[in-house]
Amino acid sequence: MVSNGFDCCASSRTEKAKESTFDKLLLDGFSRVASKGLLRSQTSSLTRRTVEGNLGLVLQHSPDHFANKRKSSGHKDVVMPVDPEVFNFNKVAKEEIVGVVEDAAGFAVTVIPCGSPLAIGHMLLVPRRDVVAPQVMTTEFLRCGLDLMARTIRKDFRLLFNSLLGLASVNHFHYHGMYLDYCGFASGSRQFPVERVERSTVGGGRTEGKVCVELLAESQWYCRGLVVTAGCKVGMAGEPPPGDIEALATFAGNIIGLLQSRNVPHNVMIAPYQGERKPRQNEDIFAEETWQPLAASPEVYIFPRKPEDECREDGGFNAAICEISGLITCHNEDSFQQFDEDKVSTIFKQDVSLAGDDFDDLICKVAWMVS
Repeated sequence: MVSNGFDCCASSRTEKAKESTFDKLLLDGFSRVASKGLLRSQTSSLTRRTVEGNLGLVLQHSPDHFANKRKSSGHKDVVMPVDPEVFNFNKVAKEEIVGVVEDAAGFAVTVIPCGSPLAIGHMLLVPRRDVVAPQVMTTEFLRCGLDLMARTIRKDFRLLFNSLLGLASVNHFHYHGMYLDYCGFASGSRQFPVERVERSTVGGGRTEGKVCVELLAESQWYCRGLVVTAGCKVGMAGEPPPGDIEALATFAGNIIGLLQSRNVPHNVMIAPYQGERKPRQNEDIFAEETWQPLAASPEVYIFPRKPEDECREDGGFNAAICEISGLITCHNEDSFQQFDEDKVSTIFKQDVSLAGDDFDDLICKVAWMVS
């Protein structure tokens, strides 16, 4: 089925009664800036189709998205100092700024619509914008993202991060905020396809005082990745008790820090607590507990990857966090019409996903860290 990006979201505010102040700021702000013609491309020009098969991929294409998209500044390493001469988010026009949210640590987070949006409500969230911190994930920024996730009451909201060499085009720390209800996925799914992939436990657990690291089933997805969750603080009550956000930010930040030290590009997604997951088909011999999380923990997805310049020139899409997760924006009409699951999987497995030996070494290191 092929649909226009605007038409498929015509009922985009049917959830309005269930929106928080944070959600209204983002969605109303996006609509206001878009109506003024301040975006480089419009979501109304997007066409989408669901790819037949088991993965649940959605392809989309807009004739002006890549023509008007801001180009990368030619980064050479995952961690690089900011160049004051190139674009940063202090240089956006005042009329593009939607507002400011303060997180639990007192960070002022500036909210700006993405100039080349992938969907209605696609926003950039920039903590401490005036500082111009480089696009390097830290425990502080991860904690900030987890706090922002707590501001939404919509289960379809996601925070996304691309490192340098992982398709970040601006070396100024920022998250992408997206509402999946407006991305063309099956009605009611409220998840990226990757979130439905089965997992096996690398180490840890979800009981109080612990963190858990899981491995995405490689037989079910085309890009290797980890999922980090947390148990509750010791003595915390609730049914279920809330996950320990500080522990989650610290441990996931340590994994990302390891990737930075090895100059390994990475993409990150923060997803809200998903409730009960279906049991795995096979018993997980490494798990200390049952398949059901004991704490209501957000999920941090971490995808170590090859550098962006190793992706074939005629690949047909930019392999950033949205594409890794199952929403693929195609470069041209031919790719949009011709791609199927096999073609997409082949490109990711050969050009994007971290090589098996390197990933196995990372898994061993992470298992040691969590023990």
